[in-house]
Amino acid sequence: MEFKFGVRGHDIISKGSPEDFAKAIASYGFHYVQLVFPKAFGDYSYSDEYVARVKKALDKNNIKVAMLGAYFSPVHSDTKVVEKGIHNFKENIRISHVFGEDVPVGSETGSFNDSPWIYVPKNRTEEGYSQSKEVFFSLAKEGLEKGVSLTIEPAWGHVMWNVATLKRLVAELDSSNVYETIDLYNLLDASNFEKRDEIFHEALSNFGSRIRIIHLKDAKVIDGKLTQLAPGEGDFHFDFMLREIRAYCPNAILVFEGVKADKIKDSFAYLQKVAKNL
Repeated sequence: MEFKFGVRGHDIISKGSPEDFAKAIASYGFHYVQLVFPKAFGDYSYSDEYVARVKKALDKNNIKVAMLGAYFSPVHSDTKVVEKGIHNFKENIRISHVFGEDVPVGSETGSFNDSPWIYVPKNRTEEGYSQSKEVFFSLAKEGLEKGVSLTIEPAWGHVMWNVATLKRLVAELDSSNVYETIDLYNLLDASNFEKRDEIFHEALSNFGSRIRIIHLKDAKVIDGKLTQLAPGEGDFHFDFMLREIRAYCPNAILVFEGVKADKIKDSFAYLQKVAKNL
């Protein structure tokens, strides 16, 4: 099988025009993009005219939207920030249909540390879980009414911090339009790094074909700290990971995220070689 590779667009080009953005993504050989309007485009709006312009530019370069990123923290201490994040998420739900029949809108689940979103003890309380769940319940309902999927991503330092908490959330939301994004790096810290293969298997075996996006990163533990690297530069076992993806979620789109632009081409070539040799 052929894996579907994509990239988070603003890692390659940020604050550009839709036309320059699409050309830049295509120049790297990608046909899928994780699209975040405020970060990708310098003069963005969610107007029908601007969204149509973006779609036209992407179509011209044979690029499909893998996910509309609308990441925000549902547990931010400033309610106005939360309201702004919800509004932005709903705007992405509204425009999703322009980019395809089932283009999901995605977010993480937030941290009580407003910035950066890192671990604090309150994240792992029932209060934090319930507060984040309440927001996603509302968004899932909104998406269902409009025929749009959500994809939710867990992270070690966030409210839904492991496979078990995300699995609980998905079960309690009990909505057919809720899917998952899995980022192995985000499920790790130095304390569980040696269990990275086990954790990746746990995620894929639990969520299976409902995983829509896999984020591509690599990592090492350096001086006792988890350090993110470009795929091929760290200690992730990508031969194992690609076999797991092929077994459990072969239709997931594999998206380079947070990889520096000057590293992407070499990392892409590396993963293509690994895939070819499976």
